[in-house]
Amino acid sequence: MSQVESGTSELSVVKAFTKNIKELPKAASWSALISGLLVVFVSTTGPIAILYQAAAAAHLTTQITNSWLFAVFMGSGVFGLVLTLRYGMPIIGSWASTTTALLVTGLVDHSFSEVIGAYFGASLLLMVVGYSGAFKRLMQAIPHSTIMAMLAGVLLVFGTRIFTSTRINPLLGLAMIAVFFLGRTLKWRAPLLASFSIGLLIVIFQSKINLPNFKVEAVSPVWTSPSFSLGSFFTLTIPIFLMVMTTQNAPGLALLRAVNYQAPVNQIVHFGGTLSLLGAGFGGAGVNISAMTATIAISPEADPNPKTRYFSGVISGLAYCLAAIFAGVFSSLYGAFPIELTAILAGLALLPVITSSLSDALSDKGFRDSSVVTFLVTISGVSGWGIGAPFWGLIAGVLVHRLSESGRSASSA
Repeated sequence: MSQVESGTSELSVVKAFTKNIKELPKAASWSALISGLLVVFVSTTGPIAILYQAAAAAHLTTQITNSWLFAVFMGSGVFGLVLTLRYGMPIIGSWASTTTALLVTGLVDHSFSEVIGAYFGASLLLMVVGYSGAFKRLMQAIPHSTIMAMLAGVLLVFGTRIFTSTRINPLLGLAMIAVFFLGRTLKWRAPLLASFSIGLLIVIFQSKINLPNFKVEAVSPVWTSPSFSLGSFFTLTIPIFLMVMTTQNAPGLALLRAVNYQAPVNQIVHFGGTLSLLGAGFGGAGVNISAMTATIAISPEADPNPKTRYFSGVISGLAYCLAAIFAGVFSSLYGAFPIELTAILAGLALLPVITSSLSDALSDKGFRDSSVVTFLVTISGVSGWGIGAPFWGLIAGVLVHRLSESGRSASSA
């Protein structure tokens, strides 16, 4: 059995930072460097495509979109850099692309200022959970399968867009899909990046890319004052909070445990909530530990030595911060891509999440009926009192589960 690695968790903050920074040159390796950079490259494909779709759906200005990109990149970078140097293990920062996906429909019924208000609310909830140590208790309060069913319902539209976009441009869609699944079958480190690369080559060959005359210059973050409403609290704040906890923090921490790192759960959740609060006004979509791209940097392939593997986390954090400063470049590039490329890329990025969500939702026989109800209500788009379908899906699923439990208890009595 492999030894559990706790890094510098036992040291004081000052001693931990001093030790890890001092030993950073000795920890450096080409494999860890490439792994750290690859994390950011992958994040600038699918996850950014999702964010750009949300911005386009809300008709946000270029300045606000750039600020949004700046906030998620900078938050992810600072999160990973600080925690990696504090604990001496590769803790990779990210933002929950699933919450950004929620906004593609959420921004139809709510203003961007209400979205910012929802970010503030979700950030405060994350801070409270991290500070109180209630992470495990909260995860047990709402059935996991019900949350996963809601998530699958929110993301379903992205999955279907893969194929509606393929109908518009068959060569592009079929090639990107084929490369993506080939890469997953052959266990490539970044199949999504390979799929994006082939898609980019095809749209260039088809002369369907309109490269803008953009300048490489630093982004100036734009503050958006938050607004609050009961509808946005239930439709956006609660689902965003639950998605960050269940689709990012829980699996991200599990990934670290899987490679024998003993990470401090409450401190990570609390710090993520704090950074999310600081960046919310600029569009920070919830900072958290990565679950989708972390595998690239935390596995033995990045560095066989778990004590020096934290170098990949440092590189990832620095690269995210650099990407934040020049976030406008990514916004300009995605604005030049045809809609089909962005839609297919976003769908493929979320496809593994859709698959795992549906699997988790239906894995427990006792929760299948409630999960199906949650899924159907969520995709129906029903709303009431200004509250959207994701929340009603959760409520419906919980009620069906409670009724089923009561029925089983009564029949066995």
